[in-house]
Amino acid sequence: MGSNIRILILEDVPLDLELMEAELRRDGINFQSHCVEEEEEYRKSITEFQPDIILADHSLPHFDGISAMYIAQEITPETPFIFVSGQMGEEFAVEMLKKGATDYVLKHNLSKLGHSVKRALKESEEHLNKKRAEERLARSEKKYRALFELSPDYMMVLDPDGHVLDINHRLEEDSGISREDFVGKDANEIARDFVGDQFNNGEITDYLRNHTEPMEIKIEGHGGFEYIEVHHAPIVKEGKIFAIQIIGRNITKRKTAENALIESKKRLHDVNTYLEAIINASPFAIVDLHLDGRVKSLWNPAAENIFGWKRMEVLGKPLPFLNDNKGTMYENIMHNVLSGEFKSDLELECARNDGEQIYTMMATAPLLNVDNNIQGVMATFADISDMIMAEKQIKASLEEKEVLLREIHHRVKNNLQIISSLMSLQSEYTREPETLKMFQESKNRIRSMALIHEKLYQSGDMAHIDFGEYLKSLVEMLSTFHKEKKDDVKVHLNCEDVFLEIDTAISMGLIVNELVSNCFKHSFPLDRNGEVEINLSKMSGGYLLEVADDGVGLPEGFDLESTGTLGLLIVQTLTMQLRGSLEIKTADKTCFSLFLKE
Repeated sequence: MGSNIRILILEDVPLDLELMEAELRRDGINFQSHCVEEEEEYRKSITEFQPDIILADHSLPHFDGISAMYIAQEITPETPFIFVSGQMGEEFAVEMLKKGATDYVLKHNLSKLGHSVKRALKESEEHLNKKRAEERLARSEKKYRALFELSPDYMMVLDPDGHVLDINHRLEEDSGISREDFVGKDANEIARDFVGDQFNNGEITDYLRNHTEPMEIKIEGHGGFEYIEVHHAPIVKEGKIFAIQIIGRNITKRKTAENALIESKKRLHDVNTYLEAIINASPFAIVDLHLDGRVKSLWNPAAENIFGWKRMEVLGKPLPFLNDNKGTMYENIMHNVLSGEFKSDLELECARNDGEQIYTMMATAPLLNVDNNIQGVMATFADISDMIMAEKQIKASLEEKEVLLREIHHRVKNNLQIISSLMSLQSEYTREPETLKMFQESKNRIRSMALIHEKLYQSGDMAHIDFGEYLKSLVEMLSTFHKEKKDDVKVHLNCEDVFLEIDTAISMGLIVNELVSNCFKHSFPLDRNGEVEINLSKMSGGYLLEVADDGVGLPEGFDLESTGTLGLLIVQTLTMQLRGSLEIKTADKTCFSLFLKE
């Protein structure tokens, strides 16, 4: 033998030891021997020398071979043990072989020793290899069993005919069917129960034999349908299939995610399609820009029509329609947008490709990526050139009409003054006091209306009049007319900022004219002193005008509805036209209170 084996020899006769070693060398065995005689030394040598084989005499003075065999079986059971004895009967030898001895050789026939040692070592090696293989197999089976039972996947083993050999705990738990009820059952019957006709007539075994790729099945679970991905592989032993391993993985979550992704892609495609249609059909120029202001990718048909450049002419370039001055303004706008601001309603004068100057209304917004960082700018431009031109025309027309309207008010005022002058001339042809009084009252009424037109002529607002300012002028005019009582009667005017339309102002002016004139004429006879108070205030839902005096008061039995004076008839008529309400208060003072809805 090529390798140097270690031989532990239990022998007390030196000559027998030499004969044994000589015989082993003659058979070509390379060895290293160690000889002992007593038990203690024997035990120690087994542990320290670690022999590959033990040769033991049957009988020694202080020890015996049978005890040595039992000790060897206890300490190193895999080590071959051969009895080498001069006296050993056949029955005893057979008994020792039954109890674990590897072989026996008689000392008077040592020629068999070499063969016996070689055979024992060979059988020991084969036994050891077999044992190691069995241990590896046991470990592998244990590991497989652990994986089989602890796997989160469903596992099933079929025999070649398609009958269930085993299932794992996960399949037993989720299916609600015990392992005992599964084992021995036909896989085709199981398939029909769980997946119906998803296979050809439910014959899953045919599918397993004819396909190698994974398959996907759908089963009804506790919360609805679940998707299972099934893998299968044959288990081969000695070139023959003796079982089929089936592994089912629940891919419901993955399938749900895949379906959601497909649906999201579809929605995204639809959104992109709609968005593209909107962008292409938009009357506004829509452009996306890099952070440095260069055109990125979007330049819609409206942009081509408005500015005159084709998309391929502007990609990757700064906006071509900005001159130097407008470019600086645009840089400021871009700076604000890149700070996260949205900008809209920005008028921008631009130059078309053909040189024509146009006006646009620009709106901008930052484009954000998934990390909410600004990665560009979206800008829209509306061509407002026609609107700007129309505004200019309207403005010019309004200015022209305002001049014309101002001239009309001026001429109306002049015409009213002419009428007043004509009435003054006419009054010179009569000496009757009542007629003169009638002429004078009519002139005051005309002057109150002329004063309205004069104020409008002088005002910047041709549609409204500052009625408080108008009342000041009207009261001054009436005080001048009644100059004989100017020192005796004090007029107090308290007016808020009230602006009235021209028609309302004329009617209100005539009402104030009549009421204040009545105060001067009737409330303070015979040089009586007193006060007239005029209050104008804005209230919720309208205006309140009050004309009060502390004069002699109204006559006893006065009835506004039955009065026959022209002045109060004018007051009532105009109040009705204005849809106002008139109230007379006579507590401390005589007060005419007029409420006018706004």
